[in-house]
Amino acid sequence: MFLGVFTAAMQTVWFNSWLDDLSRGPDTPPYLSLHYRWRHLYFAFAPHPERPIVFFGDSMTDRGEWHKLFPQVSLVNRGIGGDTTLGLLQRLDQVIALNPPKIFLMIGTNDLCYNRSVADTLKNYDRILSVLQAQLPHTEIYVESVLPFNDTIFPSHYLRTNANITRLNGGIQQLAAAHHLPYLDIVGDFSDKNGRLPAGETVDGLHLNQQGYKKWRDDIESYVQ
Repeated sequence: MFLGVFTAAMQTVWFNSWLDDLSRGPDTPPYLSLHYRWRHLYFAFAPHPERPIVFFGDSMTDRGEWHKLFPQVSLVNRGIGGDTTLGLLQRLDQVIALNPPKIFLMIGTNDLCYNRSVADTLKNYDRILSVLQAQLPHTEIYVESVLPFNDTIFPSHYLRTNANITRLNGGIQQLAAAHHLPYLDIVGDFSDKNGRLPAGETVDGLHLNQQGYKKWRDDIESYVQ
C-alpha cells in the first residue's frame, strides 16, 4: 500500500520538478530535484531480490517496464527521470550495495539538456565507470549508447541536439574501450533516415513507447539473459 501511494505521488510531482531542474543550470546538484529525492528514498525502502541485474539511468530507464520485458530475470529498475551523470554519481552507493551481476547503463541526454558540455559530461561518465569497476570488480557493466530524439516533435533544449548526442556517444564508446567494457550501440535501430528517433517509437519525441521498449529489449536480450 505504502509503495503504491509513494509511486503515485512521484508520478504527480515529476513533470514540475523536471521543469524546475531545467531552470537551475548544469552545476546544480540533481538531488535538489524533488522527483530525484522521492525516487532515491523509494529505492532505499523498496524490496528487491538478492543480487539483481540493475538497469541504471534516467527517464529512458525509469519508464521501462523491465520486469514485463524480462519476466524470467531477477532485476531492478534504478532509473530516475531527469537524472544526469552528476546525479548517478550521487547514488552509486545504492547500486553498489546491491552487488549486481550485471549493470545496464544509459545516461547523458539530460546533461546536454541542462547545458552541460559534452566534455564535462564525459568526465562525469568516466568517474561513474571508475567507481563502479573499483567497487564491483566482478560485475559486468554494459555501456549503452544514448538514444537520439525527434526534434520535430520534442524541441531541442540548450545543448541537447542530435549532433551533440552523436558526439557524446563517440566519447562514451571511447570510455567503454578504455575501461575494457562492452559498448552496446543501439542508435542505428532508433534512428530514421534523418537520424531522428522514429515517430512511431516515441510517445513525445524523446521517450519511448511500448514498441520502442520492445526493440530495446530485443537489442540487449542476449546480454541480459
